[in-house]
Amino acid sequence: MAGSIENWAEGRLVLPGGILDASGNAHQTVWVRQLTGADEERLAERKYRNGAHQVTDFLTHVLVKVDGLEPPVTEEQVAGMIIGDRDYLLLRLRQIALGDKVEQVLRCPAAGCGKKVDVEFLIGELAVRRTERVLPEYEFALAETVWPEDETSWRGAIRFPTGGDHEAVLAAGDNTAAANTALLSRILVRFGSRKALDVEAVRNLPLSARQQIIGFVKRLMPGPDLTVEIQCPHCGSDMTYPFDLHAFFLPNG
Repeated sequence: MAGSIENWAEGRLVLPGGILDASGNAHQTVWVRQLTGADEERLAERKYRNGAHQVTDFLTHVLVKVDGLEPPVTEEQVAGMIIGDRDYLLLRLRQIALGDKVEQVLRCPAAGCGKKVDVEFLIGELAVRRTERVLPEYEFALAETVWPEDETSWRGAIRFPTGGDHEAVLAAGDNTAAANTALLSRILVRFGSRKALDVEAVRNLPLSARQQIIGFVKRLMPGPDLTVEIQCPHCGSDMTYPFDLHAFFLPNG
């Protein structure tokens, strides 16, 4: 339950979303063990396909149990966790093992500055969006109809993206548009009169429709807000940036 109290000393954490079982019930209370030298060695290995695969393997080894589900925690279950829950676990595990403070050195991106900036923030200051009960799917509505021949093609439903989706999307490389296509083709449960859309159908959706759906997911999905807001102390320019949790905690992913 969302109202459960965390106890870091005991390893009890409460996911902002929850792990769905086969019946569509969400389980939010999970138990983690203390990180060890063996985990540090595992994080240094370079056998992983990408960062999402590394997160799945890491959390599978660290999660002890999920209240309401039969142990042990499987790799399939961890891959099926929504991305926000996985990010939340990484943040909390980092806090428990290494403390709350994060220190980084960045370079100001402003033209005419480019100076190095020492960045320091507390993980506990990052906002976390929680939901009382995560659902198998969420309905959305667009501003206008997409297909003239389908009068219902202004609405549909999505599910939250999971670790497995993240791994598939990373296969698109640095092409953000291709990544969006891959993601939407996986998480669209139905659209208009269709139950799902294949990659080509998603690719041919109007850009405005794609952006509305992606924006809907971002606004609704539970998990930590990884945006760090800072200003350059030298020139005053905005240096707000997304904290790359995977690169920071899983540097070899």
